[in-house]
Amino acid sequence: MNHVILIHALQTGKEDGLIGIYRLYNKPLLFFAQKYVKNYQIAEEIVSDVFVKVWERRECFYSLENVKAFLYIATKNRCLNQLRVTNIYEHIEELTNYEDLIFEDAEAFTKIVRTEVIKAIFEEVERLPEKQREVLNKMFLEDKTIEEICKELNMAPQAVYTNKSRALAILRQSVRLKDALYIFVLIGII
Repeated sequence: MNHVILIHALQTGKEDGLIGIYRLYNKPLLFFAQKYVKNYQIAEEIVSDVFVKVWERRECFYSLENVKAFLYIATKNRCLNQLRVTNIYEHIEELTNYEDLIFEDAEAFTKIVRTEVIKAIFEEVERLPEKQREVLNKMFLEDKTIEEICKELNMAPQAVYTNKSRALAILRQSVRLKDALYIFVLIGII
């Protein structure tokens, strides 16, 4: 869906707008949140809550960049609230100029850039054969050990290693490593 149409659909209360934004940013936000809270289920709750906030404030967004900035900043604030207290539904401070705040916070900006690169990699992961995709998702998204993956997928450790190796080989071929940032991200997580 075209970004202008997507924002218009969101502003006018059409669920297609929210669904389109969800599809664009859900996985990168989950990765982003998980880097803070180190727990996949809590990250899912935080990201879900942030999408509810987007829906509640849908009339306020005039560009996809505005929505994206809000998503990342609100997610970061929810994660920080989670780390401070056990109640993840703490109120976040009102943000008036989301885009400027991202560029002022170098740490958040770096995480956002890294998350966008990860998004491109996840798109390639979705094209992998099922077992390879499952192994990578459990290993890198859910932070499972080899033993946990073996139990959950009913696989031998060697099969897990083989699927991981094959998946990484495919990813290395399919993702064009033109940018040093891609290389940094791959080295950092794989």
